[in-house]
Amino acid sequence: MFNVIGIIRNYSHVFFIALICICLWGLNARNSQLTATNERLEQLANSKDSQINDLRSKNDDLAASVNDLVKAVNKQNAVMSQVAEQRAVTAQQNRKLQNEIKRYLEADKSAAAPVDSRAVERLRDAAKSASGIPDNQPATVKPASGTDKPITGTGSR
Repeated sequence: MFNVIGIIRNYSHVFFIALICICLWGLNARNSQLTATNERLEQLANSKDSQINDLRSKNDDLAASVNDLVKAVNKQNAVMSQVAEQRAVTAQQNRKLQNEIKRYLEADKSAAAPVDSRAVERLRDAAKSASGIPDNQPATVKPASGTDKPITGTGSR
């Protein structure tokens, strides 16, 4: 037993140095793990920052688009309001004109007299023949030519 205590006393400094080396090795391994973890967290933080900046940019673009849409809708509402006002004015003018026509027709004796049924039939027949549409067929829609010039070569003037 004396022999064991002597060995410990003689080599205690070696044991102490070995213990310190083991502790330093453990700290170095832990430091390497923490460094790697820190680098991963920094990369993650940087990617999150770029994602946040990207989202902010998209949010700004979306806000600008919404503002443009609001302006366009406001312009459209203003135009629609003007159209509604114009329609109301036109409807009022039409009512005035209709009332005026009614007053003139009420005062005109020939407008109050009934029209002979044979004359009505002759007028209808003349209108049908002038339109060129047979009795049993609907009228076909012809596209507008876009000009106000008469067709030449018809011989009528």
